[in-house]
Amino acid sequence: MLNESIFQYTTEKKLVIAGKPEEKLLAADSWLVKDGYVRALDMHRQRFFSSCMELAGTSPDILNDFWNSAIGKLPKTGSWFPRIELAGNLSCPVLQIRIRPAPATHSTIRLIDYQNEDFRKLPRHKGPDLAKLISARKKIAGQGADEAILTTPKGFLLEGLTTSILWWEGSVLCTTPSSQRVLPGVTSQLLRLIAEQENIPFAYRFRKTADLNGCEVWAVNALHGIRRVVDWEKSPFRTSSDIDIDYWRQKLDEFSKPV
Repeated sequence: MLNESIFQYTTEKKLVIAGKPEEKLLAADSWLVKDGYVRALDMHRQRFFSSCMELAGTSPDILNDFWNSAIGKLPKTGSWFPRIELAGNLSCPVLQIRIRPAPATHSTIRLIDYQNEDFRKLPRHKGPDLAKLISARKKIAGQGADEAILTTPKGFLLEGLTTSILWWEGSVLCTTPSSQRVLPGVTSQLLRLIAEQENIPFAYRFRKTADLNGCEVWAVNALHGIRRVVDWEKSPFRTSSDIDIDYWRQKLDEFSKPV
């Protein structure tokens, strides 16, 4: 990526600039930085640490030292989308951070059903399947969609390739049960917290994509925040727009704190 900087953590406990990153991801996490502010950075930290310890047995002390050094590299001005990584081989993994300019963000999104089998090996961890997920998303761009929806073999909704999916059934905000093959999305967790604060019912429900016809549907992640689904390719989907989405975006931004 143009203007990308890569820093790697050395055995001397130093973070140094690297000419070439390790490409094979064992664990990863990313978030949007806007003028030095990040939403729920502590939740991204917790998710990354959990994956590194579970998948590679990485020491919490090493992770903590690396994290503090890596966060110190984040720019305080401008819009950025850094990615923190555990990469390489399990026998000798490398901790690294990519400081990347943030891509353009959007408020709406077009979906399509993913027509192939769910290929993810470790769906509850961000990183191991990320390269294939990004590749799959690029392929569906030519089909008039921005994101593809993964389902169970019986057709029940899981999530998008790089997004969590939430929808409204009347006054109830819903999403797929967390026990399923879904990533514990930080943004979706924040929306659940907002619902609790506002005394809005929140439910985990099994639904097929056709069941969402007529619902307000959101695709959410750390980069874009909330995107309203406006089209679902090759589907009779029609959306409602009765929810004050700008209010929810404002509440989401209240989780932003300076790095």
